[in-house]
Amino acid sequence: MAAFAAEGNGKLKVQIPTDPQLYSKAPQPLTVEQCAQCHPSVFQNIKENGGKHRFDCQRCHSTFHVYNPKKGNYDAIMPKCDACHDQPHGAKVTDCLSCHANPHTPRKVAMSATLANACTQCHQGPQEQLTKFPSKHSKVACSICHTGHGMKPSCFNCHKPHLAGQEVTTCTTCHPVHRPLQVTYPDDTAAALCGVCHTKVYGTWQKTASKHATVNCARCHHTKHKYKPECTECHAAPHSAGILSRYPKCLSCHLDVHDLPVGPKKK
Repeated sequence: MAAFAAEGNGKLKVQIPTDPQLYSKAPQPLTVEQCAQCHPSVFQNIKENGGKHRFDCQRCHSTFHVYNPKKGNYDAIMPKCDACHDQPHGAKVTDCLSCHANPHTPRKVAMSATLANACTQCHQGPQEQLTKFPSKHSKVACSICHTGHGMKPSCFNCHKPHLAGQEVTTCTTCHPVHRPLQVTYPDDTAAALCGVCHTKVYGTWQKTASKHATVNCARCHHTKHKYKPECTECHAAPHSAGILSRYPKCLSCHLDVHDLPVGPKKK
């Protein structure tokens, strides 16, 4: 307990007893939980979006609580990126905080003019595809779709689905995003998707009584979009050599591949 003693000038002087035991042991370093008690927002940022920065605070902050407003030494006491990262984006990109504004959420990078102008330094593949395979996507700046680094937008932000209830994950099954007109698809692609654009053919195919009604569109048009297969890819010489020599083109007799003439069913 503090004691008070009178001084000659009439004032009281506080006499605080010392306690050497308080300083007999070196303190243990602060734990992450203890840092978080005063810095809860920083802790939450690292917890949710810290990525590889989720380690002990003192790995970066070797000195702390030494900021002096009179000295303006904030920059001096803050850890430097190059203490751990050795030019990860090359010698030309040295202003780390222009993109990684918050070191506690290093992978949350907002799109900026600096970043937008440097996309091709790391992502050469997409630009090559956009140039080699022109489409409306080739005329759109990266930052229009990718509003943040690593952010992959939904196709439905700009495009309506082909069918009601269509899952957005099915879009890239057919349309590679940086070369969307180079349409490819698996054999089990729903025929209804094809029918959205090819309405007349789809309507004919739906009503046909031929066996082609059981064959999915993509089974025949399987190599790439607009590919027209030869009948012989499935039907190997169905007629005698004499008939084939007189009628080399199958559709001379079979007329419409989507609605083949069929005879009466056998009883």
